[in-house]
Amino acid sequence: MKPRTQLRFLSIALFALWGRAGAETLPPFFVSPALLGPAPTPAAAPAVSDPAPAVVTDKQALKPAPTPAAATSRPAAKAADKPVPPARVSRGVPVAVAPAPVQALKPGTTVITGDKVSGLQDVDAVAEGAAELRRDNTRVEGEKLHYFELTDEVEATGNVRVTRAGDTMTGPHMRMKVEEQVGTFDSPEYTISRPGRPAPPGQILLPGQSVPRAQQPLTGHGSAESLELEGENQFRFLNGTWTSCKPERPDWYIRANELQLDYDREVGEAKGGTLVFKGLPLGYLPWADFPLSEARRSGVLSPTFGTSNKVGVDLSVPYYFNLAPNYDDTLTLRYMGLRGLQMRNETRYVTPTYRGITYLEYLPNDQVEQRSRYAGTIRHDHNFGDGWAGNINFAGISDPKYFTDLSTRLTLTSTVNIPRQASLTYGGGGWWNASAMLQSFQTLPDTLTGVRSEPYKRLPQLTLNALRPELPGGTTFHLASEFVSFSHPTQTEGRRLTLYPQLSLPLQTSAFYVTPKIGVHATRYDIDYRGTPTGDTSQSRSLPIFSVDSGVTFERDTSFGGRDYIQTLEPRVYYLYVPYTDQSKIPNFDSGFYDFNFAQIFAENVYTGGDRISNANQVTTALQSRLIDPNTGAETVRAALGQRYYLVDQRVALADGAPMRTGKQADLLAAFSATFMPKFQFDTAWQYNPRDNWTERFNVGVRFQPAYARAVSVSWRYKHNYSTDPKSPDGFRDLDISGQWPLWGNLYGVARYNRNLRDHRLTQGIAGIEYNAGCWVFRGVVQQLVTTSTDVNRSFFFQLEFNGAGSIGSSPLTMLKRNVPGYGKINEGSTPYVGSDDDEF
Repeated sequence: MKPRTQLRFLSIALFALWGRAGAETLPPFFVSPALLGPAPTPAAAPAVSDPAPAVVTDKQALKPAPTPAAATSRPAAKAADKPVPPARVSRGVPVAVAPAPVQALKPGTTVITGDKVSGLQDVDAVAEGAAELRRDNTRVEGEKLHYFELTDEVEATGNVRVTRAGDTMTGPHMRMKVEEQVGTFDSPEYTISRPGRPAPPGQILLPGQSVPRAQQPLTGHGSAESLELEGENQFRFLNGTWTSCKPERPDWYIRANELQLDYDREVGEAKGGTLVFKGLPLGYLPWADFPLSEARRSGVLSPTFGTSNKVGVDLSVPYYFNLAPNYDDTLTLRYMGLRGLQMRNETRYVTPTYRGITYLEYLPNDQVEQRSRYAGTIRHDHNFGDGWAGNINFAGISDPKYFTDLSTRLTLTSTVNIPRQASLTYGGGGWWNASAMLQSFQTLPDTLTGVRSEPYKRLPQLTLNALRPELPGGTTFHLASEFVSFSHPTQTEGRRLTLYPQLSLPLQTSAFYVTPKIGVHATRYDIDYRGTPTGDTSQSRSLPIFSVDSGVTFERDTSFGGRDYIQTLEPRVYYLYVPYTDQSKIPNFDSGFYDFNFAQIFAENVYTGGDRISNANQVTTALQSRLIDPNTGAETVRAALGQRYYLVDQRVALADGAPMRTGKQADLLAAFSATFMPKFQFDTAWQYNPRDNWTERFNVGVRFQPAYARAVSVSWRYKHNYSTDPKSPDGFRDLDISGQWPLWGNLYGVARYNRNLRDHRLTQGIAGIEYNAGCWVFRGVVQQLVTTSTDVNRSFFFQLEFNGAGSIGSSPLTMLKRNVPGYGKINEGSTPYVGSDDDEF
């Protein structure tokens, strides 16, 4: 389950100063023999030469040249093993001794250096002048250091600098317990860095694309009046700030009276927090808690706001409930200036055997429509084990205008049938499987024509399929069977039983294949007529179906544009025979025309569903050629040409009086696609009617994408209009232009222009700018979307995104990624967008 992001503009996840340092117990402390007077006698030499886990030395001992230096002495924890007489140190009286060899320090060893070092053995030490304390990867620097061995405390004054790994703090004064990390830091300025997430396996970056921001180290800067270290991974800042901008240019920052960070629980808490941008406070929160990692946590999510002509000012405030690691809930209050207050709730859950989502939104009183309105959906997928699985998908809305009034997504505004279905499948039979489904729809009027066409309900639909290859003689057996009970409130109802057993004999080599197949399509109907019966209540139909599919693949080595390729030539021939049977007395429950394309011309039937099976005695031929990169296997160029030839006229129609084909040739299909230097892509497809000498459909598209976040696409679509009404939806002519491109410096433009050339009307328009300032990004986008034949929806998206701290405003990212091919997020963030109409259903 993808974790939610909470209050990201206060998510100062990289505020930590350091992790645990040092040994598990208090490390011992030793005074250098250089501070004890004369050099040790030969009898004491063994104690000096033995490496110790803790050392105090003057600064010169760290240099390789022979200079006054300190040697190690025995650990206090091992005093019984190697006794050294205690001695007092005369402060500020360095004594020269022979330099000791520099050896690798053991973990937990404390090293203190300075221009002048003095102290009392086993009690304390004072370093002055370029003073420094080091333990493991923790370093404390200052003009003066005072280390207290008994309490393991260090006090530093004068240009204090504390570093650990990628973290740095500076200030005038600091005192803390080194091992326990408890203490205070006065007026600190800090830089905190934490590594980004590792790259996912198989990640491929586009040309010009940098490593995504989520995979880069995130560095934060700031200052505070004081910092209280309250233990390992526990920090409290008083009157502090934080920003991911560069220290010399903090365009934005978080300011809080009190900021507490708990890295054990990965939770932060801010009191009196303010977000400041360009010197202006943008928001104030008296209290807020937030996660310090990608882990989910209950709390307020980033509010979003926008505006549109349908709802007015649009403000959403979500609250996230992290109920358990595998399920959660989000409650959102959405205020719409023109319509009122809406409540939305989303529940998600996932386990190894099932997962799902429940979504409900309710508007108690729409101030425009003067009624309550709602929408909801339930989705559940369940794996019961042993081959059993189930699914539920149920959705509904209060009224047909709900999507057009309250959504900004084109696929929702054009929705006419909302599914409501449940299914149960079994796939544990090895060579056979079965399923049962209940299906109905909530039908809405078409947004452009206003016509409402309600499909039949399937209550229920039962299927049984079987496939047994490699039977005796190399044959393959396939069975497709179905039982459906069709229900409708106003039209004829009935039940249909279908059995379609098939036998095929695949004959295949590396160069060619031939597959003859024969089957019998048997169907029986029990019909319940509305009103006066127009035929027998029982109907049956049995049709033998015979086909032969064959193809050959030729290959040769060639070159194009100075590069080597493999060129293929792949002819294919398909023959189909289906005898004619009168089907005019059989009701049409679910049959319609297939879309005519390269896949359909090799199909056994020109109709969908099972109520109409067209007679056929026809041959389909096609020729395909490809250019393939021999090193990668990538397809660079593909060209295809295909046509179907009829030996008999069509005699089976969808309904009485419907026109039927009489010509001997089907439409000619042609397609061409090419990818050049992976920056330029070209696609075109053409369907030509040789009977009437006109173009049925034509599509052409060009896309240029030389680098990440630089893409331009242009496409044109045409479909012939058979209707005498020039505005009939049967035909169209559309122009679609979209792109994202840098305009100047870090300023980008993004746009889409989708226009209906037949009606001279803009279907969808998008225009916006994006600016990447390094540590923040601005996005402003305007969208106009046709929702009905007479109405449009105009929306405005405004967003300020602060790198590493979330965003404010209404994000257009989901809308842009869906509608602008090749769109790239210019700051390469990965923060998920929460709370958008685009994500509904």
